[in-house]
Amino acid sequence: MDNLAKLKDIKPLVDISDNSFYIFLIVVFLVVLMVVILGIWIYKKSKKENYIFDLDNPKKTAYQLIDIIRDKEGSKEYIDKLHNYTYKKEVPKLDMALFDEIVKKFKINY
Repeated sequence: MDNLAKLKDIKPLVDISDNSFYIFLIVVFLVVLMVVILGIWIYKKSKKENYIFDLDNPKKTAYQLIDIIRDKEGSKEYIDKLHNYTYKKEVPKLDMALFDEIVKKFKINY
């Protein structure tokens, strides 16, 4: 009987709040959000336009470069330099140093 009296001192189970399921859902949501943002960033990076330049035709290349850089900051100086290759019947051979400088400065993919 002494053992039975000891058993009556056992308290009922206590509910412990468990938020692990909600934490799991938040972690899953954040991981999915990060994957989506990374996917959009990679898609935009890979979507950059590649241009094809005919370097044997300096007039066409100059017009194409002017078209690409027209509204960008710092383009006025280069547009003025490219006007040497436009509006004339005969134009000199394209200065490759100028071409490379424009491509590098304005990050043009070709």
